[in-house]
Amino acid sequence: MHILNILKLDLGNGGFFFIFLFGVIIFLIFSRIYSKKNRILRKLKEYPFKKIQLCKENEYIKIKGKAFPINEPFISPIGKRKCLYYKIQVEEKRSNGKSSSWRTIIKEEKFQDFIIESQGDKAIVSTKIPKSAKTVYLNQDVEYTSGTWNDPPNFLDQYLKSHGKDSTGLFGFNKSIRYREGVIEIGEKITILGTGNWKESDQNLDRYSSKSLYISGDSENKLIITDDPKAQELKKK
Repeated sequence: MHILNILKLDLGNGGFFFIFLFGVIIFLIFSRIYSKKNRILRKLKEYPFKKIQLCKENEYIKIKGKAFPINEPFISPIGKRKCLYYKIQVEEKRSNGKSSSWRTIIKEEKFQDFIIESQGDKAIVSTKIPKSAKTVYLNQDVEYTSGTWNDPPNFLDQYLKSHGKDSTGLFGFNKSIRYREGVIEIGEKITILGTGNWKESDQNLDRYSSKSLYISGDSENKLIITDDPKAQELKKK
């Protein structure tokens, strides 16, 4: 049937509903396909896993392994976990009288260089690079909510205030807020894709050499980091 004939469906017989439903389905499909998570997984699938010791200079490689600290780890603000990297997103539900939506009021990311250990070998992941040079997806496995009849814990209230925000509105009622946190914990399994460079190091990662593999990225070949379990199973097409 020609597309014009579909669009001419009698609205009284449910035509408008089906057109609306079709649009919603298409939106959901595209949102899923082009989500940050799925874009990262598709990119990772283009490369095979490689051993650290087999990395060539300036090679763009994919490695899976466990993350360990070089320096004192962070304590994540919401989950109170020792970690090497955390990302937090706080959203507030706002209404204009006709509809409501969630708006991000805090977006915080903190990171440090860390070690990835894979098959007995170690490399240093250099995270202190421009934002345009890396893409990170962490599962937001800690979540809190607060609202009218649900007071936020004191530490969340203090966290909001440290960012110039408040959990209550004009008349003292709780705002509808949700708090999400994702981290790379010590010993957590992760997958990375980045450019490897062998450099002199005092970390003593390899007892046979004074050089260590540093994995980083740039705007063209980004450093990709994820703790999504699906990335551990990805094989090159």
